Amino acid sequence: MGVSSIFPAGSGAVPASAVLLVSARSENHDSLRSIFRGSRWELQEAWTACEGGKTLGRNHSQIPVVISEDLLPDGDWKQVLTGLDKVAVGPTLIVCSRLADERLWAEVLNLGAFDLLLGAPFEPEEVLRVTESAWRAGNSAVSRGAVRRRGPDRAQNVGPRAPKVLATGGYSWFCNGD
Repeated sequence: MGVSSIFPAGSGAVPASAVLLVSARSENHDSLRSIFRGSRWELQEAWTACEGGKTLGRNHSQIPVVISEDLLPDGDWKQVLTGLDKVAVGPTLIVCSRLADERLWAEVLNLGAFDLLLGAPFEPEEVLRVTESAWRAGNSAVSRGAVRRRGPDRAQNVGPRAPKVLATGGYSWFCNGD
């Protein structure tokens, strides 16, 4: 399955968006840079959760999907998920891990992340399929007015009066005290 089959011409499914990778592993950056280079997605890169939060704060409307490594120098994927939950229309989270077991897979899905990728090197077709699916799921939730909420203590839907805008600095939770 190639890029053209994931984004068929004239389908209206072509995102004018970026994917943010938050990972401290250079092999993740290299692999995803190569995969997204041939796609219609722009890869933005961060090496820490704090750096990822700053990137989201500057470009939140263009980043509907975040791919986070399971363990980060300044946190983990659960902290990223909790932070994304603090904004009304946050990006959809995909977690990546080199060594995933059934427990991690279940935890990722049960806490509300979209999916788990095994890498690197990542399988190009799988990365593009999961990214497209996450983008579609996020768009579908927003268009229904039922923005998915994440986290173990969060409701699954938000009523129509929920705020739909992100205030400047809404991603400051990524940085401890910065």
